[in-house]
Amino acid sequence: MVDFFISSFSITALQSCKSDLGETNPHTLRNVSNLQLLLLEEAEGLPPAESKPIIDAAKFEFEDALECFVALDDPWTYRVDVASLKTNLAFIALWQGKPKKARKFLRQILEIELPPNHSLLKRISLIQERVEEIEKKKRS
Repeated sequence: MVDFFISSFSITALQSCKSDLGETNPHTLRNVSNLQLLLLEEAEGLPPAESKPIIDAAKFEFEDALECFVALDDPWTYRVDVASLKTNLAFIALWQGKPKKARKFLRQILEIELPPNHSLLKRISLIQERVEEIEKKKRS
């Protein structure tokens, strides 16, 4: 019940944000992404058949937000947002068992200059480890 309330409240707040700021405003795009992270967290505990549509929807929203950030044509200002979205997409690729796709995102992420000790660096390291684990298992 609590998860439903959080999601329902979040969706309503996001709709308000979209109305006030516009769908391609950086704040709106960040909020869309944050909501998807909440939904992905809920999906983690579900059986695969129930989690797949949530993961697919999150992937779509992340890809859409990424396109919008790129379209803003200010790569330096939004580099952390782009890196974050690509990190999320890499994790989705890993959940879907697609290490090549995750590695592709990883290469793109590593080209982005992030501040030292940024929290994304830990997530990037985790992606690297997971990709290597999956590729090692596939080779065995």
